[in-house]
Amino acid sequence: MTGRTIRTFARDEGGAVAATYALALIGLVAIGGVAFDYGRLMAMDSELQNAADQAALAAATQLDGSANSINRAVARASDLVSNITAISNDGDPAAGTVATVVFFRTRADAEAGTNSFTDNSLSANARYTRVTVGGRQVFYAFTPVVDLMSSPDISAMA
Repeated sequence: MTGRTIRTFARDEGGAVAATYALALIGLVAIGGVAFDYGRLMAMDSELQNAADQAALAAATQLDGSANSINRAVARASDLVSNITAISNDGDPAAGTVATVVFFRTRADAEAGTNSFTDNSLSANARYTRVTVGGRQVFYAFTPVVDLMSSPDISAMA
């Protein structure tokens, strides 16, 4: 009777679909986790780019050719970015930081990134600005098994 029960059990195909779903579920959860983490990474990238764009515009409004306009421009850009980002979870209490603010005399120099200056004594010559915002990370929620991975430093420039 025992041999007959084993043969019957071996031929029985009921429940085979459950095992297939159980194996497929692992892959589906992994793909969903990667998608979630990538979405958070892209949200941070977009947020930093918006911050850089806004900081560059804020700095540019201060470039009126008067003395001390470069110092005012740097202060405006830094003030604007100081509390913008909210997506990262890197433990940095300062939400965003302006890494660099540089100035240019001509549009061609600004587009090429050449002949930049930061000296306030050249305030009368500053017509264009470039702001770099950066140094933020997103720690992945689902991708790593033990939460040891994080994104590379994310920065944006405008």
